[in-house]
Amino acid sequence: MMLRELQSLFREGRAMVGRQRAVSPFLMSQAVARLGVARGVYEFVRYGYLQRNNLATHFAVPLGRFVVPRVTSAQLSCLDDLESWLPRLRREARDRHAPARLVQAERRLADALFALTQHPEEAPRWQAALLRLGEIEALQVHGAGSKAGPIPRLRPNWLEACDDGSAELRLAAAFALQCADHRQRGLRRDGVRRHWLSLKNGRLQPSASDRVMQARNGIDDAIALVARRLIEAGQRGERRLPLEPGCGVAASRHDLALWLAGGLDIDRCLSLARALMALDAGQVRQARSRLRPPPASDWPDDAWLAIRLALLPWPLPDGRKPGSDPAILRRLQAGDLASALELSLRRLRPAGIRCSVRAASGSAETARRYAAALAFPIDPPTAARFAQRLDPTVTTEYAP
Repeated sequence: MMLRELQSLFREGRAMVGRQRAVSPFLMSQAVARLGVARGVYEFVRYGYLQRNNLATHFAVPLGRFVVPRVTSAQLSCLDDLESWLPRLRREARDRHAPARLVQAERRLADALFALTQHPEEAPRWQAALLRLGEIEALQVHGAGSKAGPIPRLRPNWLEACDDGSAELRLAAAFALQCADHRQRGLRRDGVRRHWLSLKNGRLQPSASDRVMQARNGIDDAIALVARRLIEAGQRGERRLPLEPGCGVAASRHDLALWLAGGLDIDRCLSLARALMALDAGQVRQARSRLRPPPASDWPDDAWLAIRLALLPWPLPDGRKPGSDPAILRRLQAGDLASALELSLRRLRPAGIRCSVRAASGSAETARRYAAALAFPIDPPTAARFAQRLDPTVTTEYAP
């Protein structure tokens, strides 16, 4: 390179994200990944300036290379959703009174986003970014960095970018997008994010009675959600579990079988679900986003099928309503699987379901896993297949 060319590069060369200049490391990485650089620069080297203990001298350390891709990835547009939120979070983390856990969480998020801009085609990196976003919200729930606000609304493309074909992601999406349909009462569709974050006009509130998820244990969070929804249904005089699939995303029998068998990372699944609650449900419904289906179709245990049918948000396939009994969940929470199944069978018999299963036994851990699995919504056709498996005389047609 000649001197004049170098002078021209620093005089006219620029990095842009859309119409915005790259004035931060994250925006610079986005500009590089989106071909938003001028003068034919094909590669950048990132440096970090570290300070010695004497606070006087600094030294530069290379932190990796950024290669400008030949073709930009359309999925990187998802990062635009965080454009105005990240600077607020950074200011909160750089405050002199910021707690160390917030500083570390913001740094992990920045590292995850940097790695994502370099490899936007890798779904695990998008999931890693979601997990880091969920960590930030978990700190905000307890007061750290709450002024930055919760994760902003995310576009449906996040689902496609994160789709690695795993059961954890499919269940997380079903958990995050589920709702209760109160249209008969003239109310809007009621999502589950309020059980994780107490929001008022988009701002975090210190506490609320309906916020029951604590982000400490996946099983506990799932059970707490089911318990709270049963309480709210009882307060309205309803005998049902008001948790229905939202945006056409429901749990499959294969993924539920894996959950019940203990073959999934439960905490990771619920961590992804808490972050995916930020998805814009209206846009997801319009886009009709779909995840890759499971490769197989296993069946959950018959005992859990009976418990699941006794706690539905709508009538059974034959049109009858067994009426949910909150005592079923309480028995499962206490580790009493046998009593929970007995109560479920009592509810199903008057509804015309003659189950072949009569008794069940299992450990307290199995019973709690059964209870947590109720937090994942199933659709009416799946419920009809569950009923026919337990009682072949039941019709598979769903009666709304």
